[in-house]
Amino acid sequence: MTKLGILSAAALPLVVLAACQKEPPPPPPPVMTAGEAACAAQAAAAAGVDQGTVTVAPASSTKTGATVYTVTAGASQYTCVVEIDQTVSHFEVMAVGQ
Repeated sequence: MTKLGILSAAALPLVVLAACQKEPPPPPPPVMTAGEAACAAQAAAAAGVDQGTVTVAPASSTKTGATVYTVTAGASQYTCVVEIDQTVSHFEVMAVGQ
């Protein structure tokens, strides 16, 4: 066998192994803070949906450091204000879906 043939035979398993590598696992789901989870729970109860389907997105913040969230549960949207100590100080309906 020639040197080229030996190199080809040795490289073939490496090429096959490289082509068969698994995809990396998906990233873990984001973790909500206690305040975000409280907003999601209130919205889920108000809309009658599972809490796992509720999305909580930061919208702005107040002068006192509280965070204002837009919460979507089903077809409804809510505003939720979470204070620095992670307590919900305000929760109201923005739009109710049909």
